[in-house]
Amino acid sequence: ALALSVPFAANLGGVATPIGTPPNAIALAALNQMGLRISFTTWMILAVPIVAVMLFVGWRILLILFPPASDRLILNLEGRFSRTPLALITYVVFGLTVLLWVTEKLHGIPASVVAFIPVAMLPALSVLDKKEIRNFPWEVLWLVAGGISIGASIKETGLADWMLTRIPLSSLGTTGAILAFGVLGYLVANLVSNTVTASILVPLVVGFSLTGNLGSSEIVQGVILVGVIVSFSMMLPISTPPNAIAMSSGLIQTGDMAKAGLLIGLVGIILVILCAFFYWPMIL
Repeated sequence: ALALSVPFAANLGGVATPIGTPPNAIALAALNQMGLRISFTTWMILAVPIVAVMLFVGWRILLILFPPASDRLILNLEGRFSRTPLALITYVVFGLTVLLWVTEKLHGIPASVVAFIPVAMLPALSVLDKKEIRNFPWEVLWLVAGGISIGASIKETGLADWMLTRIPLSSLGTTGAILAFGVLGYLVANLVSNTVTASILVPLVVGFSLTGNLGSSEIVQGVILVGVIVSFSMMLPISTPPNAIAMSSGLIQTGDMAKAGLLIGLVGIILVILCAFFYWPMIL
């Protein structure tokens, strides 16, 4: 339960902010290309309640599936609050960045622009050196960029429109089509990376929205629905990077991850769908 709680919490927690997980960035990039800008704060208002509920649900499911053998877990964690000049600089830069992110509606500076503050200031102030920059998880950044590129290419080349003609979505209606995209996203993301799934399905949602002449709020609902739901697909190690890292520890069996991930994911997609149709329209 403890070994699974870390990757599952990372998957769920990543939904809360635009920077938390690659599918969020892919969804926001698609909306930005359409001129529909969702602020950092608005995304949090939409997603944080879902995350709060799902963290509780995930905790209870893990305790039910894997009952603790003892009532108490003793952890000896040693550490002190660092007050070195470099540490203080880091605290200030971190605090400034987060403050500007959550107050985006007040000053109007996009979250993507605010993100350049730590990128520029930390190396300039010698908090990060060349060696540490080389050790960044560049593969994750390229994965995000690749997903966005694939999504843009699918849309611009007309492949999204062609694929939509092969799927009888029009017979489902707007609500049914958005629901179908959400369920499809959950199923596919369990078998492949959630980032790849988002990069494929988000352009399809955009294409369907344009062909169906949907309103801006409905387009946002559909795109964010897919972006969020794929993060709840965590049955297999391949589904998300946190799952793969946890599986490499040797403490988890694939069957245990699949069982717990399925139950948590099913609750998650039901909650996200309900929020998309009843809660999000009040915000968007």
